[in-house]
Amino acid sequence: MTRALHRVVHLVARFFGSLVPRRVGGADRAWVAEALRANEYEVWARMPRADRVESIDVARRAARAIGDVNAALLDDAVAAALLHDCGKTDAHLGTIGRTIATLIGIAAGTRAQMWSGRPGFAGAVGRYLAHAARGGEILQANGARPAAVEWATAHHDATQWPVAGLDLATCRALAAADGE
Repeated sequence: MTRALHRVVHLVARFFGSLVPRRVGGADRAWVAEALRANEYEVWARMPRADRVESIDVARRAARAIGDVNAALLDDAVAAALLHDCGKTDAHLGTIGRTIATLIGIAAGTRAQMWSGRPGFAGAVGRYLAHAARGGEILQANGARPAAVEWATAHHDATQWPVAGLDLATCRALAAADGE
């Protein structure tokens, strides 16, 4: 499957998955609380429900892949997986808005990220598309561990890997766990 087709399949699956209301159960919430530092957990808890659910799925897939290869990096990698999309919170877009923003991003490329300072829907689209950089800023401001800060910033740009002590194999595992 080509990279572009894989990305489309991934986005379609996420779209339909986000339509199904799923809650973060008590066991999952306890697992996240154990995996994250208190300041990181506060950032995670502010993420929309669908993003928290998805982050747990990504982190569990990453933990399975990374734990077999490099247990020493597991704690930082799990935290990075749980927090990598925290920058999406600033956009305040629901499923349909995010879908439209993604399509605009595909059509307009990185230019649309420059809209983040605009008011209204255009600004929300820009903030959503610039979520990686914004996530890094949020995590940095909240004192998150370097691996989480840098992975949030770099997770869509393989030229920025490896980050903050996470080796290339770990970064690849994180990206694969996120469907990239």
